[in-house]
Amino acid sequence: MNKAVLLFLQLCMFSSCDAQHKVNSTTQICNQEYDSTLQRWVYTTVDKMPEFEKGEVGLLEFFKKNFRYPENQDFFQGSINLVFIVDNKGLVTNGHILKKSKAELTLVDKEALRVLSNMPRWKAGSCEGRKVPVRIFWPVRL
Repeated sequence: MNKAVLLFLQLCMFSSCDAQHKVNSTTQICNQEYDSTLQRWVYTTVDKMPEFEKGEVGLLEFFKKNFRYPENQDFFQGSINLVFIVDNKGLVTNGHILKKSKAELTLVDKEALRVLSNMPRWKAGSCEGRKVPVRIFWPVRL
């Protein structure tokens, strides 16, 4: 393909993405998925996402303050992909590591889940003014 056709296609893709973004920003849509592990419906997109009481900076500070690197763990550098639900009361529940079974968890994974289980209450997410359980995906870099 020549460069002019490629440039035209790229501009069309950017325009359609921008148009989709504008439509979605004015339309409040909440999406749910059935979580077969939890055997319940959870929201993945909501009007108002759950918030840690002291914001993102507070969340990182809480994690940093409470995370204790396990002494018996070999050096670990990377991400821990935490997945959890903030329920309609703001409680953090059902924490797990993405794509890992309990048998596959490292000491670092277990420590991250321990910290997650000790989190204070969040501000619950909402859909159409109603508080709902929301699944959160949070990659933590160590």
